[in-house]
Amino acid sequence: MPAPRWYDTRVIRSAIVVILLIFSQLSAAQGLSREPVEEVVAVVDRTPLLLSDVDLAELIVLVERPYGATDIDYRSSLLEARIQLEVQFRDLEESGVLYRLDLDVVEVRRALLAAAGGGESLFKELEATGLGEADIDELALRISAANAYAEQRLRPRISVSLQEIETAYRRLAVDLESQGENAPPLTSVQDQLHQLISERKLNDEIERWVERALDEREVTRFVR
Repeated sequence: MPAPRWYDTRVIRSAIVVILLIFSQLSAAQGLSREPVEEVVAVVDRTPLLLSDVDLAELIVLVERPYGATDIDYRSSLLEARIQLEVQFRDLEESGVLYRLDLDVVEVRRALLAAAGGGESLFKELEATGLGEADIDELALRISAANAYAEQRLRPRISVSLQEIETAYRRLAVDLESQGENAPPLTSVQDQLHQLISERKLNDEIERWVERALDEREVTRFVR
């Protein structure tokens, strides 16, 4: 039985972009006035990322805005995060791993809507930028896939030894003593140290995954 494929309206959108570009050129040659086609800000292999993708990333706060960041810098970081997410998704899709993951798209979608404020005002903002619920669904699918791969495939590879916990505890004790505080017993913080080390290792695994996936794909940015 062939692997299922998620319904992805981006394929339709890319075809529309190409058709409209051709049509607009023909219209210009005939002296006709047409509305400009939405700006393509990046391409991952043959998948275009549009200006509205960055608008949506900002609307749902895909990444937090650093204190003091300019609008240009923040939009740039949003685009970078959106490119990374597309690279991760395409890597999972092309390898077939995507179809063997347990995805919770509904919960991710709920979280995205909550982050964006939810309600009727949100959908008015979406409409104003040419977006719709299908765009949120696509983004939720990508985030859900990346999260599921990290938790279901990468996390099981991670192990934390007692030696690593003891080393982290000694560093913690030195830091606390430098502030004039006594370190708590190792047994009282062992679980927290285990979790901290585990999360650091998971982040390292994710970074290696993203670096490999980026190396295997052609990514072009058209804006900063």
